[in-house]
Amino acid sequence: MTYISPTRVSMYDFLYQDIQPTVSLLADITRLSLPQTRLVMDEALQAILSALLAYQQAYGGQAVCKKLFARSAIKELRQYNSMNFKTINAAFYHRHDVTDALFGDSARVAKASERISARTQVPIAKVQILLCTLGAIALRELAILAHYSRLDFDEVDTWFALQPQFLYNQKRGIEALPDEVHALPTITCIVSEDVIPPDFDRDWHTLTGFNSTGNPAHNVPQSSSHYLTAIGRSPNHLLQNNQNDMLMFLQIPNINVPHQRWLVQLAKVSDIYLSRNRLRINSEPATPPAPPLVSLALLSGINNSVPNEQINHDEAPNPPLWRHPVILLVIVVIGILGALATVKYQMKNDHLQPQPTVQTAERTAEH
Repeated sequence: MTYISPTRVSMYDFLYQDIQPTVSLLADITRLSLPQTRLVMDEALQAILSALLAYQQAYGGQAVCKKLFARSAIKELRQYNSMNFKTINAAFYHRHDVTDALFGDSARVAKASERISARTQVPIAKVQILLCTLGAIALRELAILAHYSRLDFDEVDTWFALQPQFLYNQKRGIEALPDEVHALPTITCIVSEDVIPPDFDRDWHTLTGFNSTGNPAHNVPQSSSHYLTAIGRSPNHLLQNNQNDMLMFLQIPNINVPHQRWLVQLAKVSDIYLSRNRLRINSEPATPPAPPLVSLALLSGINNSVPNEQINHDEAPNPPLWRHPVILLVIVVIGILGALATVKYQMKNDHLQPQPTVQTAERTAEH
């Protein structure tokens, strides 16, 4: 059995680890030192995430997907598969369009920049460049993650509802698994908690308007241990039946994550994506990297609802097979060749068939 950390579905943890390789490029375009850049990035990421949660709270997951993740600027940024000067310049070019849409208006972006400047002692103009450029990169990365995980709009809403518990629970230590589970040689863990973001400052919500009251995790349907045991999906039952390739979430104090197939798939895709270190400085690859694939065997024992409407950020749904242009061309060619063969065969039969002679015709007339 394989266990994965619930923090793999945390936007804050994902983005913080994902953007670390961009420090030097952001320092270059803002003319800041590396320590200054890191300070501003930590504050800017919290402002960006708070604004994103506020946007979803106000407009819903469908608007997040269609108005933010599917913006033309984000689609253009997704064409780049590595981080370099060309990529960072593209993010710099689209920074105002993306960040103004995320925060609601440029005035709120200016206020966020002022707050970061006061906390870091970095000039406001340079803070604003970094904040807006990082905002474009962050939305690009979350759009890719949602697309690779094939989340529908309802699942995006659930994903967002889980986020506050990752922001406010101070450094999540992983609870020890039961002794009988530890003793089994089939247990593996995917934790990869090597990059831990700083504590999230709730004060950002006063600027972005996100309402963080209550415990949002209580509104998310959970898979109880009793239910899992009854349907044969508890860890002990799985191990007894040699279903050792099952992927499940680890238990972390104060973190409640439902064991649903799409959520476990999201966690695994996030883990694979981070392991690739896609934002490291590198030249653009000749071919785009393949999307992360998650083995169906890992997800086979997890309940999941059928997606209602999948997000497709930058490509139309696959057309029916009979509408494919190549297949249509093959059908037309086969039809033409078949018609020609039929005509040729008919002409050949007509040529070989004996014609009635004049005498035969006269005898026929006499009778």
